[in-house]
Amino acid sequence: MRKICVYTSTRAEYGLLRNLIRQIHASPELALQLLVSGTHLVSDQGMTIEEIIRDGFEPDKCVDIELTDDSSDGVCHSMGIAISEYGKFFAEHAPDMVVVLGDRFEAFCCAVAAQVSCIPIAHIHGGESTQGAIDEAFRHGITKMAHLHFPCCEAYRHRIIQMGEQPGHVYNVGALGVENIRRLKFMGREELEGSLNFKLDKPFFLVTFHPVTLEKKGAKDQFEQLLAALDQYPHYKLIFTGSNADTGGRGINEMQEEYKKRHPFQCLAVPSLGYLRYLSAMRLCDAVIGNSSSGILEAPALKVPTINIGDRQKGRNRVQSIVDCDPSKEAILAALERINTQAFQSGLSTMTLPFEKSGTAKKIKEILEKADLKDILKKEFYDIRYKSTSNRDMQVEK
Repeated sequence: MRKICVYTSTRAEYGLLRNLIRQIHASPELALQLLVSGTHLVSDQGMTIEEIIRDGFEPDKCVDIELTDDSSDGVCHSMGIAISEYGKFFAEHAPDMVVVLGDRFEAFCCAVAAQVSCIPIAHIHGGESTQGAIDEAFRHGITKMAHLHFPCCEAYRHRIIQMGEQPGHVYNVGALGVENIRRLKFMGREELEGSLNFKLDKPFFLVTFHPVTLEKKGAKDQFEQLLAALDQYPHYKLIFTGSNADTGGRGINEMQEEYKKRHPFQCLAVPSLGYLRYLSAMRLCDAVIGNSSSGILEAPALKVPTINIGDRQKGRNRVQSIVDCDPSKEAILAALERINTQAFQSGLSTMTLPFEKSGTAKKIKEILEKADLKDILKKEFYDIRYKSTSNRDMQVEK
């Protein structure tokens, strides 16, 4: 059996991977290895290893990379531990391929360890762009180390090929998150209220805000502006989900807690809702607010408006349910006004999604089963052929 190691380090990425993990586990041709690390093992990030175990999966290894300090040198320290420990895991378990998703520094470390260990890498959600975060470089770095690529739309497939990857190894399979939404049995309002111990008896916003690692205005300043805008909506309830482990994340979480203390009956702040509760809350909310990728991919699949703040997600493909705005109180309030107009609301029902394809997880699983791994590490850079029109202008040959 072909041994496939699936790597997971965050609540969000595990939620996307869970159906694929099931597919690999059920395959008679594949043997699942599960490498769990990152924020799954951090108590103030929700200790989401428990969600993985509740789903019936037994990790082959849990690697604590000491995510106790979200400063830049603290993150570098964690990255050093990660590469070393992941390398030990690969030496002990000898997977035939490693599956990583996205653009986190933890996933980058996993790819580095696999590259050094001469283990082929399958990368999901490559080719995207997040120009406001250091994750941009991590994602493209993983792409250059990967051997099989699973972007979620054709534009991202083209970008991966533009980066020199062989077209025959780049598969537009759609987004796992959108497929998962179509399969999910959501919690109803009363069930969600009981699970959260929080009444949703008013309209509410779902707020997820992460550090802005490449923007001039710091995360705390931007989050302050968001809270100031939310102060103008006292008739709405708020569900805050915890920030991630990037530099500045703990500061945002502290601000959430302080705001909750000032508005105990209006808002709820939790480190992690878990996949089912998060998407159930998203389906019921009036808008997703913040700068999470879930507002770009999953919220549109549920026909829910997104107010995307700042540049963290700049560069991703957009649909009309997403309103981008500057990280200022005035701009956020203007975005809130816009999503409540009749013209905006009527456009939600007619949206088409470039990220949606049927059978996404199954297609990835089948490619993992059948891909020829012999000599896959010996790749050549794929050059796009150009025709010259002038010294200053080049066109891609069709």
